[in-house]
Amino acid sequence: MLPSIHHYKSFLLQFCKELSRGTFDGLKNAFYFFNQYPKAYSCLIYLFVSMSFCYHPIFNHWIAGFIMMSLPFALILATFAFVYLWLKKQKMMATIGIVWVLCALPILKRFVGISNEKTQNITTNSLNVLSFNSESFSRFADNNLTDLQADIACFQEYSPNQQIENQYNNKVVKLTNFSADRAVGLAIFTKYPIVKQYAKIWDRENAPNINGFICMDIVYRNDTVRIVNTHLWSMGVRINKAFDAFKQGDVKRFFFEIADTMTRLKEGFNARDEQVAEVESYVVGSKYPVIICGDFNETPFSYTYGKLSLNFRNAFEEAGQGLGFTLNRHPYCVRIDQQFFSSDWQVQSCKTIPTINFSDHFPVMAQYILKKPSIASMALVAQR
Repeated sequence: MLPSIHHYKSFLLQFCKELSRGTFDGLKNAFYFFNQYPKAYSCLIYLFVSMSFCYHPIFNHWIAGFIMMSLPFALILATFAFVYLWLKKQKMMATIGIVWVLCALPILKRFVGISNEKTQNITTNSLNVLSFNSESFSRFADNNLTDLQADIACFQEYSPNQQIENQYNNKVVKLTNFSADRAVGLAIFTKYPIVKQYAKIWDRENAPNINGFICMDIVYRNDTVRIVNTHLWSMGVRINKAFDAFKQGDVKRFFFEIADTMTRLKEGFNARDEQVAEVESYVVGSKYPVIICGDFNETPFSYTYGKLSLNFRNAFEEAGQGLGFTLNRHPYCVRIDQQFFSSDWQVQSCKTIPTINFSDHFPVMAQYILKKPSIASMALVAQR
């Protein structure tokens, strides 16, 4: 005899009761242990949230920006938390903690380059790409940039410089009036013919309009490749002001500078999210191989970095070594200048050049090999 509908309903009702009882008991136990070790559990939750945001940059709210930026700090706290829980015999949660810590370690490739040193000397048929925030060459000395032998040079905060312009046959320059006697902007110089170009400077209230991007297509070895040079929202954050106030014992000014820094960071998170979306519209789905260079004004633990990483690879992650810091001022220990590339390329090396130090940024040089011609370019060659 088949069970009646009443039997099914009774079974389903009993199942739901047992499930809710088990869920309630589980939550009750979780809250009990959380109340016992609230700080340790909070550290683990903090790591999980920041790690999740970095792996899956789906939230572009400024709060998420602060959380992602603090991932290294969260990782340190979580490591201490898991050790503490293990010593307190909370082995299950300690095990979960160490699993989360291990899951976060791959993200540290964004911070520390661990590429094979043997690849650094491969230069045959490579495309050498330079990215450099030159700070308008305001402190330009006897640094000879010709020694770098860059095939493509992307400059942010560029002001006209004859030494640079004498090296290249082709260029795209987009400048705005920074002051009465100085124009500043973006520039790309290349040894290869330019077939298409687009440039834009983003408008900004109460600050110089020096941020924007240049997108250009060039002919490279019977192929067409797309090069993008971008300078995302500049915050004007100067941590050294807070340090100076702290050293002088000026508590009021110290907290003012910290609050001002947080405000500028918040504004930057919101602005750069919109700007990187516009840059992506020119490169995501491109039929040509793509290289994106620039001063992103973001750490590798950010929405902007994570968003680009969904479609492009980072040159430093793939072929960099060491820490690769690019900022030549406080707080120094950050890498905000990046090069991303599409899967059409193989990166051979990526390095920061600290010997060129007249700017508040260090140059970033990378070498690329084009794996194979794009379909669009092969069709163009066939037509010829």
